[in-house]
Amino acid sequence: MVELTDDEYVAQVEATIAHWRARHAAWNAAVDSIEVERFHDAVAARFDSNGTLIALDIDPSALTNYTNVELEQIITDVLQRTRESVHEQVMNLFAHYLAPSDPRFDPGALGGAYVQLP
Repeated sequence: MVELTDDEYVAQVEATIAHWRARHAAWNAAVDSIEVERFHDAVAARFDSNGTLIALDIDPSALTNYTNVELEQIITDVLQRTRESVHEQVMNLFAHYLAPSDPRFDPGALGGAYVQLP
């Protein structure tokens, strides 16, 4: 094993920090571009990466095309399926970019060499 000088060690730690900041930025960009299929024509939902509902769109014709019970079930299904889909995609992206112990981790996700702490 090669002994590092203090300056060399600090430089490698700084390179590692820069690498992980870049991985985190790439993960954030990927999360921001998540697309979820529309599960129903009358209702659409959008969630952020934390699972918080940010939009619920209901086609006005749904109020006359469906009974209250049917529309309630449609809304419930769309909310559950959309949130599950976003969660699954966020977790897959996390594994891809930020979880070295996960088999889905891609060391070359940034297009360069993977940098580890010395």
